[in-house]
Amino acid sequence: MSRTDNSGLRALRALRRRLGRWVSGNTDLDAPTRLATHWRDVVPCYLSVQDRDLRIVEANNLFRQDFGQRVGQYCYHVYKGRGSPCPECPVLKTFEDGQIHTGQEIVVTHDGQRAHVLVTSASFLVDHRGRTTAVMEMSTNITQVKTLEQELHQSKQYFQQLFDSVPCYISLQNHDFRIVETNQLFRQDFGDQSGKLCFQAYKGRASVCPDCPVEKTFADGQVHSSEELVVTRDGRRANMIVYSMPVTDEQGKIVSVMEVSTNITEVKHLQHQLAAMGLAVAGMAHRVKNILMGLEGGIFVVNTGMEEDNRGQIDDGWQMVERNVAKISRLVKDLLYCSKERDPSYSAGVSPAQIVRDVHGLYLTRTRQEGIELVLDLREPYQTGTFDPEGIQNMLANLTANAIDACRFDTTPDKAHQIRLSCRQDDTGITMLEVSDNGAGISTEHLEKVFKGFFSTKGTEGTGLGLLVVNKVVEEHKGTVSVRSAPGQGTTFTVSLRSAG
Repeated sequence: MSRTDNSGLRALRALRRRLGRWVSGNTDLDAPTRLATHWRDVVPCYLSVQDRDLRIVEANNLFRQDFGQRVGQYCYHVYKGRGSPCPECPVLKTFEDGQIHTGQEIVVTHDGQRAHVLVTSASFLVDHRGRTTAVMEMSTNITQVKTLEQELHQSKQYFQQLFDSVPCYISLQNHDFRIVETNQLFRQDFGDQSGKLCFQAYKGRASVCPDCPVEKTFADGQVHSSEELVVTRDGRRANMIVYSMPVTDEQGKIVSVMEVSTNITEVKHLQHQLAAMGLAVAGMAHRVKNILMGLEGGIFVVNTGMEEDNRGQIDDGWQMVERNVAKISRLVKDLLYCSKERDPSYSAGVSPAQIVRDVHGLYLTRTRQEGIELVLDLREPYQTGTFDPEGIQNMLANLTANAIDACRFDTTPDKAHQIRLSCRQDDTGITMLEVSDNGAGISTEHLEKVFKGFFSTKGTEGTGLGLLVVNKVVEEHKGTVSVRSAPGQGTTFTVSLRSAG
């Protein structure tokens, strides 16, 4: 009960004591209410005296000002336009037990304005048997308070919506680095971490992170920032740029720190891609330069053979031209395949085994020229499915071309090089495609980088585009690719695909 309510009750009790000395149990209300005029009109609330029928016997000026001259009318009709007493009526409760009762009501003034009131009812007069014969109802208008409460509630909802809709992670942390509050995106990716230590929630650490920006903000009250690597609740690693800023009380004391973290994982990924692309462009420039030199050499040999009418020299020069045209054709095709957005062109009834046969036939002549045995290993039964035949052929062609280069670059003396193309299917409908060779192999250090952008072990002879094509086709088919290799022993690429139909 507010201070205003207490002062009103004290005034009401004083009024009752004074009236009691005048009337000595007289139930005629006219005299006491006239004598109490001064008391009732100085109280800053609506005052009305009601009989046992809930008829208004007397009211103060403030009541008459807002509700009109309503003496003799039922209070529930005056206040609310009702035809019966209000549920949980405090006046009726006071008539029953003689005690003070309170409640909150919404009433309507005579000009149609709705008002929130805090109602207090108290026994006003009792007869000689101690029974309450009149009750005074005191109603304090708290409309402004209610309006402020609603505005505060709406403001809180508005700021909560802003807090939750910000596209970054927000947490409030106390001096112990315990999380006090988080926004929706934080809870979505890290779970409800309220009450937990921030370094546990973000990184699973047992102590505060080195160079913690929150710790610095608590120390000097300034805004600090850093880049962090965190782990979400589903195990994903994410790069964050973190800002910490103080939250102070009215005296300017820091009570908590707000930590705002923006996920820059994609930005970091793009940075790495751009860096790799720069290296790839430099590598491709050398690669194209070498191809052009090969073309120039082939053209020179052809021209010389034509001048000397040497058919053998012309054939040798033309083969040099053909090889280098094939190299630049493959380079351009791979570059176009990786650079454009492309939806897989799925077809029903595609046989992966037949695609392996086609790639085998495509490279059979070349491998024979290089002195490499190209083995076709198909294990029945073969089932057709819904695949992108162009993508799969492109992928296998790149893996086979890489295998040929691995055998060419192998300097092991008197080694019989072999490449095996295989296809098999299991009972679950998964198609396993393998390209294996016994060439130079890949070191453990390089093996970890095989599927990263534009990586190649061929120096200026390679661009890394081939394996990007492989990875892209596998992702388009929602499949998997793995590699096993050892220096001097060879390499095996295994691709697992499931029919899209």
